[in-house]
Amino acid sequence: RAQGLAVRIFAGICRCRPRPMPPRCACPPLEFSRLLWNVLMGFIVAGAHAGLAHMTRPSEPSIGHHSGEKDCLASEGLGGAAACFRHFLEAEMPIWDRENLGTLQKGVLQDAIEVSLSVRETYPWAVEAPWPIWRNWVLPYASVNEPRSSWRGLFRERLDSLLESAVMGKASLTQVVETVNRKVWTSLRPDKGIVFKSQQTPKVFDPMSTIVFGYASCSGISILLVDALRSVGVPARLVGTPAWNGNVTAGNHNWVEVWLGAEEGWAFMEGAPAGGGSLGDPCSKWFCSAANMEGTEVFAAQFDRWSNDTVYPMSWDLDNRQVPGVNRTRYYRRACGGCGVR
Repeated sequence: RAQGLAVRIFAGICRCRPRPMPPRCACPPLEFSRLLWNVLMGFIVAGAHAGLAHMTRPSEPSIGHHSGEKDCLASEGLGGAAACFRHFLEAEMPIWDRENLGTLQKGVLQDAIEVSLSVRETYPWAVEAPWPIWRNWVLPYASVNEPRSSWRGLFRERLDSLLESAVMGKASLTQVVETVNRKVWTSLRPDKGIVFKSQQTPKVFDPMSTIVFGYASCSGISILLVDALRSVGVPARLVGTPAWNGNVTAGNHNWVEVWLGAEEGWAFMEGAPAGGGSLGDPCSKWFCSAANMEGTEVFAAQFDRWSNDTVYPMSWDLDNRQVPGVNRTRYYRRACGGCGVR
């Protein structure tokens, strides 16, 4: 745009025409033209540097809020927290959601705000999540670019009864997560359950489509599990690789990470229909091996657009660089380094 502006300014000054020749114009002296060009190039370069500076952010969100940002969980009363939640979601949502804001405000956002506030007052594990974790991996209404729907209220309703004994028995967060992963697939679709079916993304990968069709591939299964966990106050996020060992033809994969607290941090698993596996044993997942991870880049999706300059690469939409991410490559190479191929 800046280059186009420069051309228009010069054309306006000179009133030149390429035909007929010679040009019918009265251009300014050569020295003035050079001065004007240098000034314009200065604006162009400054604008480019400003854009790069704007995209330069820390690689991992820290536990604690960022400079100049309000901690919504410290707001006074439910009304203050709800207003703060809404402001955050609207400020950080991807561009395609911003263009559809009016529709989202009347349904999806309200559901996300009300249910997330409710679960924080209901479940003991939900209170343990600080704002940087909550805002990225509990509060958001979506993981990537899946179709939007108001899933949270339905998921909360179906899972509440399943977790009553966990709350009463003071189950660990690991036990809660494994209970959800074991039971949510038939709880949401009691007749036949939900199964894994390969090569479905992006045809079927939002949670409501997965329930209706009764199947999804790894992305859809993972997104549904992430949403189920968020609906009961457990921080969870989509994670995966767009290409094993950097080779697109070798395939891709998505799974789920769960935040188990400040001391334990993130652990990972697959949705039960896609393989499952124990949260405490990295080697229980088929993909976790030194050979698979040696040249593989792994990323987790996040919602906050300005605390991280990493992009979450979606294998079904690699040109889309609008989903923020966290680079988890180092973690998985370390975690899977001692595991053999299964």
